Amino acid sequence: MANDVSAQQFNTDNFLTMPHGTGTFVISTGQRSTNLISSFALVPRFEFFVQGNLFRDYRIENYVQHFTTTVYAKYMFWANEENNGGGAVFFGFGRSPGYYQDTQFTQLHKNVWTAIPITIPLLNNAISWDIMPGALVDFNAKDRNESAWGFTWSSRLAIYKVIPKTAIVAEVYGTQGQAQSPAEYKIGLRYEPNDFIVPAISYSSQFKGAYGAGLEIGIVIFTPQFLRKDFIKNNHIIY
Repeated sequence: MANDVSAQQFNTDNFLTMPHGTGTFVISTGQRSTNLISSFALVPRFEFFVQGNLFRDYRIENYVQHFTTTVYAKYMFWANEENNGGGAVFFGFGRSPGYYQDTQFTQLHKNVWTAIPITIPLLNNAISWDIMPGALVDFNAKDRNESAWGFTWSSRLAIYKVIPKTAIVAEVYGTQGQAQSPAEYKIGLRYEPNDFIVPAISYSSQFKGAYGAGLEIGIVIFTPQFLRKDFIKNNHIIY
């Protein structure tokens, strides 16, 4: 679980928050969107996020580009004794994970969301299962200035001990209710060579056969805790 701490281009997150004083930067790009995420563990058990999303699908001719921002916070309220399972809660403004309205990102001030990531370790840590139910309210559903509620669901399996230092990741997600977005699946590989850099590649499509996120590549960069000399010397993040 040492590096399994970021959703990256995956919609589902796990229960962990980064150690106090750590920064996380995620860059991902693909056929549907380019995302930049920055998070800062300013308080123990809390992370604060700022995210920018450029949405443009080159597979669709004359598609209009959209840009949006998202701000949110994460609080880890429980972890088991082995620190490989537990629960957390998100609260944010902007695009909710897994929610797309008419393939467009929602506006920051017109979308409020929450989610609860729960991580369950299986088969002696060979599998990490993340479940993330949530809810949102879109105050401008379908650009009609109407409010709509939705239930967001997302689940991710990370399978270890098959490929060295690599997780095989499979994910499903979507939104149901007045605010809806089509269910999608995503599969990929996440290479975890050390505590500081985690690259990944994934492919996503809708279950109904329409376009999903498509092919994506991304990288997560973790900063040392307050850049302390002893931390840099040890070259290891302690969770």
